[in-house]
Amino acid sequence: MTEPSRNRLQLWVSLPHPPEAVWAAIGDFAGIARWHPEIVSAELVEIDGDTHRHLRLADGALVLERLSETGDLHYSYEIVEGTLPLSDHRATLSCVAEDDGCHVFWSAVFEPGDPAVDDIVEGFYRIGLEALRARFGGRGRAAARRAGATRR
Repeated sequence: MTEPSRNRLQLWVSLPHPPEAVWAAIGDFAGIARWHPEIVSAELVEIDGDTHRHLRLADGALVLERLSETGDLHYSYEIVEGTLPLSDHRATLSCVAEDDGCHVFWSAVFEPGDPAVDDIVEGFYRIGLEALRARFGGRGRAAARRAGATRR
């Protein structure tokens, strides 16, 4: 039996600051509205013992995400409810040390319900990473890598 295909997406930006300094600004699961310009508000809630965040986007859309993993310089989450035509979504935001600062990576795997969802997710991540680049003075634009129809 063939397993369903999933799309993979990874974006990153290079910043000239230590990862701990950048993570102090972006590592709070509920703090994403402080740095992502498309998120108006983020509120933490506990549902069935798990940490979730309710996001209100600039276009009025509401999204519910569940925190699935945390570490020193990363967290992973899943979209539980939202308006995007996708399923089986898991994303990770992480900060990795480099010689001259750090890279912030934002990656996701998901089952697309519409081919346009790749561009939507990439655009959303890119806006957030570009806001970090502007705030922290990084060089260049946020870079992206896609892999569609990959096998689990």
